[in-house]
Amino acid sequence: MSLTGSPLQYGSIAIAAVAFVVVIVLWGRLAKVNVVTVAVRAVALLGVNALVVFAMLVSANDYFAFYSGWDDLAGANADAVVATKGAARATETKAQENALLAGTTKPAAPQGTPVDGYDGRVQRLTVTGPSGTTGTVLVVLPRGYDDPSQASTTYPVLVALHGSPGSPKQWLTALDVRPAVDLVVKANQMAEPIVVLPDLGIPAGRDTECLDGPQGQPQVETWLSDALPKAVEASYRARTSPQAWAAMGFSMGGWCAAELTMLHPQQYGAGIVMGGYFRYEPGSGYVPFPKGSQEAQAHDLVAVAAKKPPAVSLFVASSQDDPESWPTTKAFLAAAKAPMSVTSLIAKTGGHRSDVWAGQMPQALVWLGKTAPGFAPAGTPAQ
Repeated sequence: MSLTGSPLQYGSIAIAAVAFVVVIVLWGRLAKVNVVTVAVRAVALLGVNALVVFAMLVSANDYFAFYSGWDDLAGANADAVVATKGAARATETKAQENALLAGTTKPAAPQGTPVDGYDGRVQRLTVTGPSGTTGTVLVVLPRGYDDPSQASTTYPVLVALHGSPGSPKQWLTALDVRPAVDLVVKANQMAEPIVVLPDLGIPAGRDTECLDGPQGQPQVETWLSDALPKAVEASYRARTSPQAWAAMGFSMGGWCAAELTMLHPQQYGAGIVMGGYFRYEPGSGYVPFPKGSQEAQAHDLVAVAAKKPPAVSLFVASSQDDPESWPTTKAFLAAAKAPMSVTSLIAKTGGHRSDVWAGQMPQALVWLGKTAPGFAPAGTPAQ
């Protein structure tokens, strides 16, 4: 029996319900107080509770697709296939390398507020954008950012986008981006970046899918593509070239990373999509634009990839049995063409959960250092 799907889900619920009724019916027969009846009652209560918990876990897994099958649950690792489609990224020239630094702002000191518990390396910044759209971001500074010897050093920017439900702190806990970045930087496979973690719940608790809402509603897409970059560049020693800006996200954040990279290539030159999707289907809770409208068509990233692909680079990771990600990812990979460059990491099996994406992150960061000129380590041209 499959781990996902109706048979196991409804079967586990039915078994738990039957066990509950059986215990109620037989409870009177176990009323006598002795060692045997007390033990039987304890086992019965524990058994019913275990069956209820199992049914809840199965239902949650069926809804969120955490584990795709029994092998996935047991920890089996399926081989993933890496492929590149579209344009081949050109080797960075010295002129391009110098252009990355041109016009870069160099504030005297970071403008954010330090967050307790991170030795000053994580700061909080409030960013206000169009129509009063205001949100907070966590900023992970490079090691030695405040060292006087690094005062003239500028950094690429990696904007990491969380899923829904979720928060920026997922990038500091379940998907701790700091050790992943530090490992790749230490191996000289990527230039050390400023990592920006926006809170996408604007207002709190709303799943905006990183889109601009109707008039009077938060303009989250514009906030991410315009207001946030301006605030970061004004507050930190951030490089301003789009080849030094990348978006990375998982699940909903993966959609956001693809959206920002493909629809705003003037700001984001590269994107990393882990377990994301490439078409937005408006839900009952938030409808930023009508289905079939001009805005909806403009945000169909599969159609954009086929008809008017931008000159950006994407790293796309998914598995063929991830129901949240694979259907539109498959369509997107089939549609992608030059001048866009797409490198895919596709596994046969895999769940829709944080440990999968955490495992993909180092490979994605190495790809970023090889592909985006602004993230290439010193002395190592991007390819």
